[in-house]
Amino acid sequence: MDQGKEREFLERLAQAGEQASMWEIGQAMGLDRGDTEALATSLLAQEALQIVSLSGKVCLTQAGRALCGGPGGGDSLAGLIQDLRTAGGLGLTGAAAQDLLADLATLEAQLGRSQPLMPVVKACLAAIETALAKSRDPQAAGLVQRAGALRG
Repeated sequence: MDQGKEREFLERLAQAGEQASMWEIGQAMGLDRGDTEALATSLLAQEALQIVSLSGKVCLTQAGRALCGGPGGGDSLAGLIQDLRTAGGLGLTGAAAQDLLADLATLEAQLGRSQPLMPVVKACLAAIETALAKSRDPQAAGLVQRAGALRG
């Protein structure tokens, strides 16, 4: 499945609420049962959703909300990356500033993958939290909280 279909599925799931039927979401997207199952399996492997019942009820995980960023999805990974880039170095210098830029580049690369590697995403978010905790910029504290929330 392509990344666009995965994102659409996650966004529809976020709009549907706490628990929704993967079959109904797939049908609304024009997918047959086989394609819906393949899409859900891919998202399960990415830890973006979890199965709630054997009848096909699923819900978003924290990682799914981070990838989605749609209605009901809270903050998105892409939004955090953009805000970190806009904020500049946040008073970090030397190796800390360089590492922050490398971690941001890695997160952006993960968003470009057909299936982001959630362990890589979580490790980068943890590293960003650690780096920003050293900053004296007042904006850094809010960004640390957002990174922590996305990391789950």
